[in-house]
Amino acid sequence: MVNKSIYAWFQFADNDLDTAEVLLLYRPQSYEIICYHCQQTVEKYLKGYLLFKGVEFPPKTHNLLQLCEMCSYYDN
Repeated sequence: MVNKSIYAWFQFADNDLDTAEVLLLYRPQSYEIICYHCQQTVEKYLKGYLLFKGVEFPPKTHNLLQLCEMCSYYDN
């Protein structure tokens, strides 16, 4: 059985992606906030993946490089 918190991370990521898409559609000049939501999307998907693999990640980290490196270790 998959932990509910994994689904929560993926749902939060989906919400950030939806927000970025809406902002891009309606406010294409607001690239900074669109990029922010894209970064948040990636971060949350990576954290969800790590939870799925049973890996603890540093609390309150926003370092995508660190999260990617952690994920690549478990990606076989």
